[in-house]
Amino acid sequence: MLRAEGDELRRLFAERGLRAEPVASATPVAPVLFLDQIDLAGVTLRRVWHTPLSLSPVDADRPRTGFTLVLQAEGATRWSWRDGQTSTTTGAGGALVYPAPEFAGAVCEAASGRIEIESRHLPVRAVTPLPGADDGPAWKALASTVNAVFNNERALHPETRGPLRDAIERLCVALIAGREREGDEAASASSDTTYASAMAVIHERATHPDFSVEELATVVGISRQYLARVFARRATTPRDALRARRWEVAQGLLAAGASLSEAAARSGFPSARALAHARRAYREEVEAL
Repeated sequence: MLRAEGDELRRLFAERGLRAEPVASATPVAPVLFLDQIDLAGVTLRRVWHTPLSLSPVDADRPRTGFTLVLQAEGATRWSWRDGQTSTTTGAGGALVYPAPEFAGAVCEAASGRIEIESRHLPVRAVTPLPGADDGPAWKALASTVNAVFNNERALHPETRGPLRDAIERLCVALIAGREREGDEAASASSDTTYASAMAVIHERATHPDFSVEELATVVGISRQYLARVFARRATTPRDALRARRWEVAQGLLAAGASLSEAAARSGFPSARALAHARRAYREEVEAL
């Protein structure tokens, strides 16, 4: 765990595009930060503890992408959003998830400890409070998994990073899917919940070669037509999501030294030829960006 004070503390936050300042209302104390951070191939895990601080973007117009899920372990954090009118407070045992572009600042008037998980894709479209530590097992399961990653005394083997990332993202989806709903929303599954459920199933079953979009709809308990509409709202399709997940698994296997045939068999592609075709397609897609 890294310990930082003063200018070093400010530098570490500045690397994330954040300005860190002491909180005026707090008892004067030298700013101190304890930080663990690791990147798991597209998902960044961060375990943070610091003295009272106010955090704000260095450049409010700087583009921000992805999503951040927060588990508040100690103290409280008051989050402010770009609309300038709303704020959300997470107390100890609380949680929330937000699209990165919505973030406008955070204030901790007492020491704050939290877990932050940054991902390129989580099934939300707005700032969303989540079930806390006392509302079910998902919060504790996610916190325990992240803590286990940081408390491990040995360096993570490259082959374990992908599976750990997948497990953590599935727990994030489980926590998001369990959030409270009111009124008419409680009577029927929302688009967000359906998408979260579908992505959780895809993560779990994509490596089975016989798993199909039809089976996905059946497992989630909706029609294939409605499933297609849910994904269309996110500018994708269930088939593309399934293919992307298989390619994600295959990519990790190939990087670990597996042959094309072995990677295809273990990732759900029907053949090495199909995997080779997918690899060419994704390379062309990256080159086109």
